[in-house]
Amino acid sequence: MQLSNFIRRVIFTTAFISTFLVFSISIIFQYINFKNDKVHIKEEFTQIKKEQIKREVLSVYNLIEQKEEILTNSVKEKLKERVAQANNLAMSIYNQNKDTKNPEEIKLLIAKAINNLSYQNDKTYFFINSNKGQAIIFNKNIELDSYKDVWNLKDENNNFIIQLQSKIALENKEGFLTTTFVKPNSEENKQYSKISFVGLFEPYNWHIGMGEYLDEIRYNAQNEILELISSVRFSGNNYLFVNTLDAEILVFDGKKIKIPTTHPYRNLFEQQLKVAQNPDGGFFTYKFKKINTLKEYDKISYVKKYEKYNWNHWRRWGCCH
Repeated sequence: MQLSNFIRRVIFTTAFISTFLVFSISIIFQYINFKNDKVHIKEEFTQIKKEQIKREVLSVYNLIEQKEEILTNSVKEKLKERVAQANNLAMSIYNQNKDTKNPEEIKLLIAKAINNLSYQNDKTYFFINSNKGQAIIFNKNIELDSYKDVWNLKDENNNFIIQLQSKIALENKEGFLTTTFVKPNSEENKQYSKISFVGLFEPYNWHIGMGEYLDEIRYNAQNEILELISSVRFSGNNYLFVNTLDAEILVFDGKKIKIPTTHPYRNLFEQQLKVAQNPDGGFFTYKFKKINTLKEYDKISYVKKYEKYNWNHWRRWGCCH
């Protein structure tokens, strides 16, 4: 009888231990699977967010391209319209005076009238050259009293500016060209990229033109883009920010900086700049505070360089905390 009780106890104990071991092993495997699933879900979620922030940065990148194209086309229309106005004015003066005044007097009347044309809040100006290389209006000055030969004038890319303008006027009557030139009344001798429109003035074999500097077109585009970027908010704690490649902050902590200042986190900027050297952009991780807080969290950002503006712009996402 005692042996039978002992056997029953052994069987019960063995069954209990076996059940406990099976249950424990099951729990351990479930825990391991849970940990693996958690890592997998976290990685999958992070990848989804990375794709999202990259897509959103690239959309802003494309927006900048489109904005500049729109502004450039607007400037082209303006230049073409104003050159047509100047040409019509010159033709009107010519027709009114050709039977009563000598050519030199008429030329001076035309030059003065066109040089006096101005537009409010606009830095554009007219120029006139003969298609043989004589400056008529050059850097806002009338040059009729002396023969100023500009035929071989070159820009910083060794393009013969006046020759190109004359070629367009004589062959096509009118057209656009892009060169570089110094800004009038500027103390520096630096040349800036300039888009110009020229039109043929047949009575005196001249071309009349007007240009606008691309840096000024881009300045207007940049201000509008920065205002837009600073106002954009995405779900959660996601936002856009912009630096120049020489470490000035333009949009920081979700705000447009009125007076650009040096980036306050030099190591972070250096990390971002290194990633930006990749033409396709890239991701990097770091710790940073959320908007309007001081506590730092793990962050992942996508950064891409915009060469024309000397900008880095990217999106930041707080993850994994």
